Amino acid sequence: MKSSTVTFRADASKGFPELAAQLGSIGLNLVLWDATGQCDSQLEPSCELCRTVCQAGQGCLEQAGRLAGQSISRGGCEHAVLPGGCCLLALPLRKRRRVVGTATVCYPSREMIEKDSLARLASRLSLDCQALAEMAQRDCRYRLSDAEHLAKLVEWMLDRGQAEATFRDELANLSANLAATYEELSLLYRISGSMRVTRESADFLHTVCEDLVEVMNISAAVAMEYTRPSVGGPDTIVIAGEIDLPVADLKALLTDFVVPRFAEESRPIVENDFAAGAAATGKVVRSLVAVPLATEDSRIGVLVGLNKITGDFDSVDIKLLNSIANQASVFLANSHLYADREDLLMGVLHALTATIDAKDPYTCGHSQRVAIISRRIAEEMDFPPDRVEQIYLCGLLHDIGKIGVPESVLTKPGRLDANEYERVRLHPSIGARILGGIRQLDEVVEGLLTHHERPDGQGYPQGLSGPGLPLDGLIIGLADSFDAMTSDRTYRKALPLQSVISEIREYAGTQFDKKVVSVFLSMDLEKLLVEARQEAQTIFPANNAEERQE
Repeated sequence: MKSSTVTFRADASKGFPELAAQLGSIGLNLVLWDATGQCDSQLEPSCELCRTVCQAGQGCLEQAGRLAGQSISRGGCEHAVLPGGCCLLALPLRKRRRVVGTATVCYPSREMIEKDSLARLASRLSLDCQALAEMAQRDCRYRLSDAEHLAKLVEWMLDRGQAEATFRDELANLSANLAATYEELSLLYRISGSMRVTRESADFLHTVCEDLVEVMNISAAVAMEYTRPSVGGPDTIVIAGEIDLPVADLKALLTDFVVPRFAEESRPIVENDFAAGAAATGKVVRSLVAVPLATEDSRIGVLVGLNKITGDFDSVDIKLLNSIANQASVFLANSHLYADREDLLMGVLHALTATIDAKDPYTCGHSQRVAIISRRIAEEMDFPPDRVEQIYLCGLLHDIGKIGVPESVLTKPGRLDANEYERVRLHPSIGARILGGIRQLDEVVEGLLTHHERPDGQGYPQGLSGPGLPLDGLIIGLADSFDAMTSDRTYRKALPLQSVISEIREYAGTQFDKKVVSVFLSMDLEKLLVEARQEAQTIFPANNAEERQE
């Protein structure tokens, strides 16, 4: 019989139960042996004849073992006819040209019936010859001459079984990899969706670290954002997960070990046996992976994963961490740019309000106090943060139109005449025109334009009334009046707080909106006054009034 070899792509035992059942269904008995000749499976006779003679002590398994050993040592297919007429085949199993085991297949041949083999077998094993003959008529399907064809069939089925087993393994691995990739893509998508430029960077980084702990299967994740040179102060440290290490020690680990490495080169750091930090961390940190947070022209911080729970940090972890770091770097860079531009805008707006202070020493700091009071009212009314800041800006800029009012009118002692009063009444419209060309302040302009409108329609410049009045303007109007009544003016001294409260309560529903008044009077107004006067600032202190008028 020609030599035959089965090439195994995986472990020889994979798929054996299914393969043994398939061969058993066609009357062939399969047994696997390892490279040392040890049996790797059980002999499960496929027919009643084989079960009977095996149970009676025929010793088929021992004879198959000897033939398997020959096949392993010779490296080829072996063939033998056992006492009684059974046919035995042994096919070497190879993996990358190396013999890793043997498959033996046996079957009862038709020659057992045609010769006296059954009688001798029955006599030797003390079995009923007639019963064996009936079993043989039913179970002996193949002749000894069929051995070569059956060997090829077995070889093909072994190859196919191994291919199927390998395919199932690869499919399982692919499914696991797809699941992991899905988690990683979901993480990237969640991070992309949370990259709002107005979001606090510490909050964003904490979300990133929490997601990394879950997806990377690590004990903790740490992010450090370098402070901006224009702001100063300490670097920001964000931690998610569980790590039995004080924040100061974690920061020392980053600044002493991670950051200097990135100063030399920006390649990821992988330490699966973190001996270098044992002294500083007390062996709490067993392993770490770190990547820089950076753009083309600046270093923003570092992102670190600590203590892989199962296995070691590998290239997959590095690739994921790099992807997250790239997105986080874009967010932080944009956040810094946004913050710088916001600082510039606020600086310009404060400078504009300071021009009003320069014209009227008696209203020094008034715009900032109105802004602070308006913000507190908006917070008490549970407005979202963006709306609160919008109202703060509106309060800060509400009198910007007074730039167009002569100083002689603004600083006039005593009451204004009708013509002068009309000049003052123009300042909301002037302010709206000044800021109207700034798209980012469109929503602020409405509150600025309407902060002197009244629910009873007696306000200006448009005489609006009813429930349609913009709420921002009503809030600014109340804050404006409150600060005016509690401040010294050219024509009177500041009113006592209780008198101011009575005045506001009396004019609720006419000059002031009832709902805004209700919220305002529920606040701690004494504390609000202290807060407004502490935070209010101007580039022209009140005691320099004479110097400014020269």
